[in-house]
Amino acid sequence: MDKMQLFCTHIRAALACYVDMTPEQKARAMMYAAHKINALDKLRTAAQEPGGAVAVQLLQSLQQPENAKKTSDFSEENIS
Repeated sequence: MDKMQLFCTHIRAALACYVDMTPEQKARAMMYAAHKINALDKLRTAAQEPGGAVAVQLLQSLQQPENAKKTSDFSEENIS
């Protein structure tokens, strides 16, 4: 499965959950998504810097569906 198909599968599931959330849950979900996007942007930037081999490995691991549960708790604090 290519990255786009995988993304579409997961985003459909997430959006199906999102529409059934309360307004407070939706707000938390949006904050969570924004936080994760910012952390991934920082990780990608770190991967492109000299000496960014560890960041490259973590980013590649996060892109593998079988590793998603193992690495889903990464946070901005772990990559700063």
